[in-house]
Amino acid sequence: MAVNNNIYVFHIRKHNGGGIFLHPFKEFDKIISSGNSFQLEGRYGEEPVIESFTAFRNELYRIVEDSVNNWVSESKFIPRFLISAFVFLVTYFFFSFAIKIPVPIVVDKILLGVVSAVICYNFLGRKYRKTTTASKLRAHYRGIVDRIVFSKSTFIVALESFLVQINGKNIEDVILNSLDLNEFREMISEENMEERNQLLLYIERLLKKQLSGQQRKLVNRIIMMSIEKTGPLIKELDLIDIAAEVDTNLFISYLLLKQKSSKRTDY
Repeated sequence: MAVNNNIYVFHIRKHNGGGIFLHPFKEFDKIISSGNSFQLEGRYGEEPVIESFTAFRNELYRIVEDSVNNWVSESKFIPRFLISAFVFLVTYFFFSFAIKIPVPIVVDKILLGVVSAVICYNFLGRKYRKTTTASKLRAHYRGIVDRIVFSKSTFIVALESFLVQINGKNIEDVILNSLDLNEFREMISEENMEERNQLLLYIERLLKKQLSGQQRKLVNRIIMMSIEKTGPLIKELDLIDIAAEVDTNLFISYLLLKQKSSKRTDY
């Protein structure tokens, strides 16, 4: 497997003391399908407790297991389907002509064929999940997870401090005065571009699930506007709904950082 650029995973401590891990592995099936390898690097601001790292690794192990199983199911769908269809036909004709048993209704023979095909399909699925290829994939990606090394990031340090500073503040004031804060200037510095771009991508994937279609359109309008014109439009967003993984403070931070990149988001 070819090795690509580093992929970052982030731990962000929120203003209330809670934490969130942001990573791209909600769509791990696509990573497996691409056939590429990569190196994971962890970034944090305030160091999380050991239990958080353990729970995060266990979550990634589960994602790897589910994703490999899904990849196997998709890649082997055609042979599983064809073999199961063949079993259906064999079963149907077997009970129709080879064995003279009192099965007077055709539907009963079809039902026997369907049951046989389903059993065959599920059996092949379990068999393919235990193949050498599947086992090697699990070992490969679990090994990548095991080799994650977390280190302090000036970008995440600045972001966490920014989240604390804007907590409870008027949204328009935060937007208009953001450039006056050293933390925000650190976040948008050229040195932090790689980490910043990956973080924004992860947040976008979460927002795609959290926001309604109308809200996503409004977000794109806000991103394409200048900071001075942003405040009134943000009032149109129902910020009360933004209370899941991406809370209001992180959402506002995302908007400000995204504006600096001046790129429309395709949700």
